[in-house]
Amino acid sequence: MRIPFILIFLLAGGSTIAQSADFPIGHSIYSFMEREDIAREDNFFTTVKPFSRKGAYDFLGRDINGYYKKEMKEFSKDSVRSSRPFLKKLYVFPEDLYFYNDKNLDLHVNPALQFSFGTSNEAGADNLFVNSRGIEIRGTIDEKVAFYTYLSENQARYPQYVNAVRDSTIVVPYEGFWKQFNDTGVDFFRAQGYIDFGFSKSISAQLGYGKHFVGNGVRSMILSDYSNNYPYLRINTKTNIFEYTNIFAELIADVQGGTFGILGTGGFSKKYMAFHHLNVKLRPNLTIGLFESVMYGDSTEGLKLEYMNPIIFYRAIEQQNGSEDNAIVGLDFKWNIKNRLSLYGQLVIDELLIDEAFSGTGSWRNKQGIQLGIKYIDVFEIDNLMIQAEVNKARPYTYAHEDGFTNYGHYNLALAHPLGANFTEYLGRATFQLSDRWNFESILLLAKYGNDLGNVNFGRDILKDYTIRIPDGNGGSLELGNDQLQGNETDLTMAFVRASYMWKHNLFIDLEATIRNEKDSQGLMDTSAAIFGLSFRWNVPARRYLF
Repeated sequence: MRIPFILIFLLAGGSTIAQSADFPIGHSIYSFMEREDIAREDNFFTTVKPFSRKGAYDFLGRDINGYYKKEMKEFSKDSVRSSRPFLKKLYVFPEDLYFYNDKNLDLHVNPALQFSFGTSNEAGADNLFVNSRGIEIRGTIDEKVAFYTYLSENQARYPQYVNAVRDSTIVVPYEGFWKQFNDTGVDFFRAQGYIDFGFSKSISAQLGYGKHFVGNGVRSMILSDYSNNYPYLRINTKTNIFEYTNIFAELIADVQGGTFGILGTGGFSKKYMAFHHLNVKLRPNLTIGLFESVMYGDSTEGLKLEYMNPIIFYRAIEQQNGSEDNAIVGLDFKWNIKNRLSLYGQLVIDELLIDEAFSGTGSWRNKQGIQLGIKYIDVFEIDNLMIQAEVNKARPYTYAHEDGFTNYGHYNLALAHPLGANFTEYLGRATFQLSDRWNFESILLLAKYGNDLGNVNFGRDILKDYTIRIPDGNGGSLELGNDQLQGNETDLTMAFVRASYMWKHNLFIDLEATIRNEKDSQGLMDTSAAIFGLSFRWNVPARRYLF
């Protein structure tokens, strides 16, 4: 990332515009903004996350009150002080452990703690827990440069189905380096941070270590937060009618480890991603997005300057280079209707041959993913009650490529959907915000996927070489006969419920329940789990393990 690092400081030599830190992915503001976006006449650009506190404040207006006003108090200038600060310096305002503000510096320092306890009826399962201690710091300098850092030390014991992902990929979902803890647990360090510059009223750049989520659904078929953090340069250009986002990232092609954890010595192979997304507001309630992403690298190659161009067609460059890289294109949309409904969707095209797409021959080269969804707010005239339905589908071998340098993965996990490819998924979701303090969420997941059998690659695992596919003797061929859900067809059902109460500002008490069943057609897997948990979260975003 040396070139982006130099570029951002060259650009920073000019005058800069007021910036702010982002809301972390998983913050409750995102559910709130979903509803507000649908209810208002003019859309907010909600597709690329995280988005800034200043952007949310400008959209919501100065009349916002309660919890979310406190979360953005640096803009309201009329926050209520604590009646009894601790040691005169701490909790002067109830929302921050330490807060300092003058004409040059705005600083917020808070603890980041989570203590969770749970049980599972899975065979051989021990009691579950998460023990996380850390700190969150954010602020601005001279109202022009924003900064953010999050650091935490964590120990956890997850349900068996999460451990199964760890055992098969050597990676804990959402996390990075880890080591074994007390035989059945994991120990890991979580770090995230960035600096953000505004170069004009419409253009900003962020240099950081973190992750992104692109989409308006429960899932993203484009880019999600399922994998580990990564170093990136993000350039955002936003006007009244369009938002254009560029992300240049350095990723990990492969990691090594075992049951003891991930190796802590030696360097892992690096690869690179260049991504751009254009979101255009065709009408106040209708936005259409176009995106393109390219994955490239090998054991000897670094950044390619041609992909650093923020306004070029990556597929054309990839062809000029001999098509050795992996370019993916697609689109998304969001259409808010009558201030109550929102339709949204995504289309991902990894590869498309028009002649074979409608021939019914099952060409492996037709690799696409699709998402369609609908949201409905204030159901039965109940304020802040939203229901949502969503379907996601990806054909076999989508996102895969010849090796770890060019597949659509990072740190041995998918960058898009947790199920990889060769799946069909249906989701139902309901959220209800009773008050600033009470929030409820429930999700029902019904999915089918075609798993691999032995060493035969049926197209679900995006990390496998897509040139090694179904041989002739397995009902298909290297080129044709590839059907949706081919392989060992597996049914996955999950039901998830969370009730969350905010006792103090950003101190949440969560009650959660998860019911999960997974069964395949070959009789190799038949698992069920009932998982219950109690969590205390202080300045730590909520997270779901829906896979």
